[in-house]
Amino acid sequence: MKNIYAILFIAFCFTLTACKKSVFVADPNNNLLPEYSESGRNIAGALLNDTAWRCEMYPCFACVPWRFYISSSLSGDSTTFMFNGLYTSNSIKFIDTSFYNIPTAFNFVIKGLKIENQDSLLKLNNRSFQLDISNSYCSISKFYPFNLDNKGPGTLIINKVQKGNWEFGDGSPNNPKIYRFVVSGHFAFKTTADRLYDVRDGRFDMEVYLNTNLGIAN
Repeated sequence: MKNIYAILFIAFCFTLTACKKSVFVADPNNNLLPEYSESGRNIAGALLNDTAWRCEMYPCFACVPWRFYISSSLSGDSTTFMFNGLYTSNSIKFIDTSFYNIPTAFNFVIKGLKIENQDSLLKLNNRSFQLDISNSYCSISKFYPFNLDNKGPGTLIINKVQKGNWEFGDGSPNNPKIYRFVVSGHFAFKTTADRLYDVRDGRFDMEVYLNTNLGIAN
């Protein structure tokens, strides 16, 4: 019984550590967007139709705080990067006040890219992906409807991937070692759903943990 409590306590501490709140430092050229960084501030931002949009993390227990997610499949042929965020409500150019008009997720689907394990993230370092619709594409999703049939061209640039010394787990099959990674870069794209969406000046600086916001399916 003591061992069970010890495991639960360690898992609780891991959850609190992994769900680190975003750190917002304003960009000097636009104080509603985060400045570009490469230290794991857990934040992303962009101009969405000239309106500030942010993807931010909120620490919590027994919930899903992650607004950034990487999903890959060993049997599939693509990897998806998802940024779940909102218009910045105090933006001077805030134009969409209706719940249904607020785009929440930016999706980047990259064909031919596989993440076999957490260390495979390192091969993304200093990589630029041109998404041309024919094979890879960008899209916007909303809370309602959940999926929109829209694909657009764009660019996802991963400037830097870092692996930290921090680890959790003993390496056994049911308790793999999990490391802290930081993935930082830029993005931009255009797509048409219920209107034209022009996303530019995108930047992100995110922590990534296996089985938390890095999903690898068989």
